[in-house]
Amino acid sequence: MFTSRKNSLPSPSMEDSFFPLSSPSSVSLSLTVPSSTSSPGSIDSGGDIETDLILAAELGQALLEKNEELAASLELREREIEALQQEKHVLQRKLEMNELASRQKEAELTADVAALNTELERHHSQGNSRRRDESEQLTQLANHNQRLVEQLAEAVTLEHTLRTELRSLREEMEESSFSRNIGFTQLENIQGENKVLLERLTYIEAQLKASQEDSDRLRIERDGLRERLSALQIKLREKEAELEQEQGVVFELRTMNRSLQQKVMNLGEESILDSTHTQPLSLLSEIQQSQAKEALLAHSTVLQARDEEIQALKDELRSQKEELESLREETTLFRDSPEKPSYSSLESELAAVLQEKESLTQQLLNTIKHKVALSQELEAWQEDMRLVINQQVQQKEEERRREKEQEKEDTRLQRSKSLKVKGEGGKKFFSFFRDK
Repeated sequence: MFTSRKNSLPSPSMEDSFFPLSSPSSVSLSLTVPSSTSSPGSIDSGGDIETDLILAAELGQALLEKNEELAASLELREREIEALQQEKHVLQRKLEMNELASRQKEAELTADVAALNTELERHHSQGNSRRRDESEQLTQLANHNQRLVEQLAEAVTLEHTLRTELRSLREEMEESSFSRNIGFTQLENIQGENKVLLERLTYIEAQLKASQEDSDRLRIERDGLRERLSALQIKLREKEAELEQEQGVVFELRTMNRSLQQKVMNLGEESILDSTHTQPLSLLSEIQQSQAKEALLAHSTVLQARDEEIQALKDELRSQKEELESLREETTLFRDSPEKPSYSSLESELAAVLQEKESLTQQLLNTIKHKVALSQELEAWQEDMRLVINQQVQQKEEERRREKEQEKEDTRLQRSKSLKVKGEGGKKFFSFFRDK
């Protein structure tokens, strides 16, 4: 740039530097000569010439001063030219170095341009494939949006049906809660009745237990009395048999006593009759009489002892009969006593209580089953509500996720469009470089 500008400037010549008055003098001569030639007859105007000469001298003086100034400026210009030549030399060296660097840079840029051309071609191919993918994705998104619209319509209808079902379930729940409250009151009443009946049952069971204990005790006493009665009857029969034997023995002894008394009387009579006839036989008869008396006394004592024993046996038999009669009266009194309930009445009352207990237990079980069914219905309703809420939450999350995916797709499409625009701008830029 500097070389072309310096070459375009005119170089100063020696005539311009050393003879600066040549041109103005010629001008002044050209000015003065016509004046002299134009007025040959005006010699009278000498004053004017003098003034012209004075002016010419002043002009020459000014021109000399100007020449000196121009000489100084010329020297300054020469110095500047030398500095500029040195600067020109430096700039030429720099220019050569810059040209070398520019050649290297140009080679690098050509290599970069080639690489960028290949990269641009690859981006063009990728852009074409991406455009195809985007067109396919747009079609898929359109289909997906259509499906989403259909699903949204289905979801709206499903929400409407679920709301109606929820309203009906709420009404059923209110009815079931009302019936459950009624069932709770009935259950409380039944529980109160059951408690009263259980208390009554415990009281009756206590009475039954006491009566069973009394009956067991009386049964044991009855069994003991029966055993005692049977033992007394056996003993009575034995005593009766012994009494009969003793009576037979007594009868035999009485007959023997009567026979002995008869013999004694006969012997007495014989002794009285024979006392007069035979004196020697009196001792023998006395001995026989004494023996007979002794035997009679012994038989009488034995008979008396037997009579006493028989009387004792009779007394014992009478006492045993009285005891047996008292036992029989006690058993009959126990059987016919109106104060103590009979076993049949106790069993019938116990059966009635057990039947009433079973009916109350059945009612309680039915109430519990109804309560369990109501609780199951409540749990099922809560589960349905939870499922409905979960479905709504999932639908909202799905819609949110779809919106995020749609936003991502939109941002990706915008990014791809911006990359496409940038690719077209880069293509134009590289084409501009190719044109250069």
